[in-house]
Amino acid sequence: MSISSLAESLGLSISTVSRALNGYTDVSARTRERVEAAAKAIGYQPHPVAHRLATGRTGAIALVSSLRSGNYLDATFSALLAGVSEALRPRGYFALSLVLPTGDDELPELERLLAGRLVDGVILARTRIEDPRVSLLQQRGLPFITHGRTQGNAPHAWVDADNVRAFFLATERLAGLGHRRIALINGQPQMTFAVLREQGFASAMHAFGLDPAACPVRHGEPTAADGLRIASELIAENHARQGHAAGPVTAMLCATDAMALGAMAAIRAAGLVVGRAISVMGYGNSEAGLYAEPPLSTIDHALVENGHHLAQLLLEQLQGGAPAASHRSHLAAVSLIVRQSDGPCPHTPTSP
Repeated sequence: MSISSLAESLGLSISTVSRALNGYTDVSARTRERVEAAAKAIGYQPHPVAHRLATGRTGAIALVSSLRSGNYLDATFSALLAGVSEALRPRGYFALSLVLPTGDDELPELERLLAGRLVDGVILARTRIEDPRVSLLQQRGLPFITHGRTQGNAPHAWVDADNVRAFFLATERLAGLGHRRIALINGQPQMTFAVLREQGFASAMHAFGLDPAACPVRHGEPTAADGLRIASELIAENHARQGHAAGPVTAMLCATDAMALGAMAAIRAAGLVVGRAISVMGYGNSEAGLYAEPPLSTIDHALVENGHHLAQLLLEQLQGGAPAASHRSHLAAVSLIVRQSDGPCPHTPTSP
């Protein structure tokens, strides 16, 4: 059945039926539900080319991330994509994953996507403190939202986990176990998540009387390889500090579960026991962390639900919502997941 036949059967204009099927807000909810039910009952599907010509829309949303050469998307990105897809699918949109190369080709590649009008909107992941990708999207006027915040860009819509709270909770946990020398193995300092997580770490150090000079902060890529490298360096420094009054680093708080798994490998390689000689905590509540040996203590940040929020706020923009829709935001709660990779400081008589 054609759209004209569908419209005739409902006693509505073709324009009204078309706008109802495409989620325009100038069609009443009652009419939209009636049209959608009738279309579903007869199995009506708009012709994709005709649909694009009529609406100027592709029906596709790009979830965009930038990666350095040699790095790969992890389970975190997959969970986010799953949440976005679940929320977009009932509204007739596909969620596509797009990876941009970092460096000189990053902005030209994003510009090519926008110039080709290949998608109706963009969800941008892993934001930076000042993000040129956000500036480009704002200049082009395409609906977009970011997973993560920026600080140097003009206001825009975003969804983010409460990174400050997450790393306050994690540091509080370790300090409560008697650890006084806690190392933060963090992401790169230009990344917003890394800055916010360090703020939470610093706030907890102040609250619990930890000496910042005794709690090193190291930066790297959010990968197991960099977690292993940095943790190995910290363990070597521990050996060099034997007999030092300040004592060794006894806990490693990592910006991602992947970094934490790498840190655990470094501890085992040094002949030490994770959770006894050195405690480890991650962030992300990944499946790999659950089945690690020992299981990884971590922070859960409900990525699938974050994906739902990203899609919903972007849909507000796509459906012609109020101008404020382009500035909407959502800060998601986090929770501490305690397993066996962290324990009492071996140099302090703290009970489990």
